[in-house]
Amino acid sequence: MKYCIDFYGDLDLDLLDIADEITIDLSKIKDLRDLAEFCENHQHQRINLKVNDYGESLDNKFFNFAFDFQEEQKDKYKIIVKLPYYNKMLKEKIENNPDIKFYFSFPCFDWDTFNAMINMKVTDIYIAGGMGFELEKVAEIVYNNNIQIRAIPNLAQSTWEDTPDLQKFWIRPEDTEIYEDYIDIYEFAYNKYEQQKVYYDIYFNDKKWFGDLKELIIGLKNSLNSTTLIPSFAQRRINCCRKCMKGGPCHICDAIAKLSGTLEANNLLINIEKGEKENGERSNSESGSSEENIE
Repeated sequence: MKYCIDFYGDLDLDLLDIADEITIDLSKIKDLRDLAEFCENHQHQRINLKVNDYGESLDNKFFNFAFDFQEEQKDKYKIIVKLPYYNKMLKEKIENNPDIKFYFSFPCFDWDTFNAMINMKVTDIYIAGGMGFELEKVAEIVYNNNIQIRAIPNLAQSTWEDTPDLQKFWIRPEDTEIYEDYIDIYEFAYNKYEQQKVYYDIYFNDKKWFGDLKELIIGLKNSLNSTTLIPSFAQRRINCCRKCMKGGPCHICDAIAKLSGTLEANNLLINIEKGEKENGERSNSESGSSEENIE
């Protein structure tokens, strides 16, 4: 698994050194002259230069600085520009230099947006909402176009706020390995900058969450006990295409939620013991006086 962290000038150095990518918000860097030195000290990592906002004016300093810096340093460092939206200014930049490397900070919820990003030749795409339930199709297309798929696992995403929790796209710490064939890079949503370290420890060290997922996943409205979800929960979501929202007969999410509530009411949990990675076997048992497999 690879992950990206945001850097504003003060962060646990161990976390900074082991991150695969580092995103730097240019508006929060006090001295842009220090950027080259930072890149020199982190040559083994990809650096994403985040531009928070820019208008139609060609004199926007952060927009122009990011791409100028990318051009100047392209033979030394891997610099990618992260932009908030597409507009005339970016269109002109692409037309004048089709080799620029950039992606957008907003997530892709639908195939129209997805194909637009493909045609613009972005380097990365954030997957969210319904796209997170069609990952086999998504992965096939992006890998043929040399594009990275990004995800924010601790954020439940949907274009409609009242979408049922299990029909929003989010990933438990237990399930990140299941998504490895489809998602290239993870990063976290957080309220405080320092929380990145907490989420990193949960998702990449512990790889498990004992208790209410509402406390971990931002955007969940109802309590959902992670230890009472069936072992095949994530695998069923990867390519289900949310048929339940399209008039299809699948209502597995409702069944999963009901079973989870029943297990919790009876003080039972599902214990997952991972077998050897080569054979992919998983041994699942209910923690009670007897054992049974729940698939």
